[in-house]
Amino acid sequence: MTDKEDIIKSKTVIEVIAVASEYCMFIDKMDRYEMDEALSFLQKILPALYLKGSLFPNIEVEDDSANERYVTEEEYETMRCRLSVYFGDADMFSAVDLSEGEIDSAPIALSELLSDIYTDLKDFLMLYARESVAAKENAIAACHYYFHFGWGMRLLTALPYIHKLVADTLCASQEEEA
Repeated sequence: MTDKEDIIKSKTVIEVIAVASEYCMFIDKMDRYEMDEALSFLQKILPALYLKGSLFPNIEVEDDSANERYVTEEEYETMRCRLSVYFGDADMFSAVDLSEGEIDSAPIALSELLSDIYTDLKDFLMLYARESVAAKENAIAACHYYFHFGWGMRLLTALPYIHKLVADTLCASQEEEA
């Protein structure tokens, strides 16, 4: 096996595929779950995605013509709207967007962050699933890039808010019991 084949079939890549697949499958059917179940799942899967993404290898791409994006703008917008309806009043929150170098807090939608993460990971999964080595190289390179400049930062923006929503749900259920 060559070094590139070792990277393409590495344990790290396979683990990202597993966690990314779990995330994407959940997001596809999230509206079937109660809000507290969905938030609990997101609270657990997002740190796992971040950890796996931080360990993800980079690879030199020989043929960038095999690079493709699969999730269309229409599919993205449909998902974002579906998640926005699902979260309702809890969709919008204030956050500092460090990816743009902003220092001021700005309103942001949880539905948008989760849809952005989904898009990058789904594109990775779809491209990696293709048979060619060039497609797999491009998938790995794109996932590495988007972790650093896309979904990794979005995940970190969403996680504190999800934590707050989970904590608020726990406090509300404890108050009901009292």
